[in-house]
Amino acid sequence: MFIRIIIFFVSIALAVNLNSNGIMHKDSTKVFALVNCLLINGTGNEPIENATIIIRDNLIEFSGKSLDAPIPDNAEIIDLKGATALPGFINTHVHQDYNDANLKKWAAEGVTTVRDLGVREYTPDTFSKRDILSSDVFNARLLAAGPIVTTVNGYGTMEVTSPGDAEDKVNNLLENGADLVKIAIEDNLQMRTFPLLTEEEIKTIVNTAHKNDTKVSAHISRTYQIAMAISGGVDDLAHMAVDEVSDSIIINLVTENIYWVPTLELWKEVSDMYELDWFDIAKNNLKKFVSAGGKVALGTDYAGYITPFDLGMPIREILWMKDAGMTPMQIIVSATKNSAFICNLQDILGTLESGKIADVLVVNGNPLVDLNTLANTKMVIHNGVVIVNK
Repeated sequence: MFIRIIIFFVSIALAVNLNSNGIMHKDSTKVFALVNCLLINGTGNEPIENATIIIRDNLIEFSGKSLDAPIPDNAEIIDLKGATALPGFINTHVHQDYNDANLKKWAAEGVTTVRDLGVREYTPDTFSKRDILSSDVFNARLLAAGPIVTTVNGYGTMEVTSPGDAEDKVNNLLENGADLVKIAIEDNLQMRTFPLLTEEEIKTIVNTAHKNDTKVSAHISRTYQIAMAISGGVDDLAHMAVDEVSDSIIINLVTENIYWVPTLELWKEVSDMYELDWFDIAKNNLKKFVSAGGKVALGTDYAGYITPFDLGMPIREILWMKDAGMTPMQIIVSATKNSAFICNLQDILGTLESGKIADVLVVNGNPLVDLNTLANTKMVIHNGVVIVNK
């Protein structure tokens, strides 16, 4: 399944390009170089001043110091005049993204990939719709879990009745084209109670997905649910817990290399709506997790509830992550390298390194000094195509 994703994305990347007037054409031999930029490549390494990025055949051929750049004689030179170049951002927790306008808004603001963590109505053509939307270079790349897997009458829509039934349904979901599996470990949310998947069912779902080189994201909201997720072997947690997480649980998460997607934007809006302290608790849990060496991926739960969310660059989420103690570099890595990892795309996306697909966000200013500059888009390159140029 992962190979299918690589072939699909690379085929799109090789299909289109732009000429100097911004008109798309099918010249896969076109080469262009972004020069005179501050390079933050997404790996967490120190930024490189006066850097150059060379893009050929929609892939990154070189990124590094301009003095070392082997710029071909036929390359089109684009002078970024000191602006900052970063990998395209990835929002790993969104909904309502089977929407052309939303995908274009994300891409235009430098969020070049989004991960849908649950459609309300799953149909046989869900994943073909994903592919059609993703084929438009001006749309953010769309990854999709399909339905949320749960138990009978549980929090989610794809109900399983036993470990055997779970294995069959997950296999079918993956055969139909799911990029990942989303499960619900939730029994008390939205003023409703739900039955839970059994630990055996969770382990079966995870093992089935892993046998197919597919990751599993687990919806949680409380600490005791995290313990079930750890025992089941999931790959990432969707939502920061809204009760205090013990040090032992955090250590277990770090030891098991389970990533966490905070969705602080969700908890801030819910807390304001219902006069709860969940936002403050979530921020404190995030601070403890990061301090312990935990790996964070950017995700907001866009449109996952009736509250407002940032569409495009999730600047409020980013600034609240900073409030929780994350450094600007940690936040950038969470939105690029770490997010690509939990999307199972770490080999082709997430960092500006040779051989990876050219998804590049260029902003005016230095986000390591002021994160607000991430909303000051100068240029966006998606699949090697300049889709925004200001």
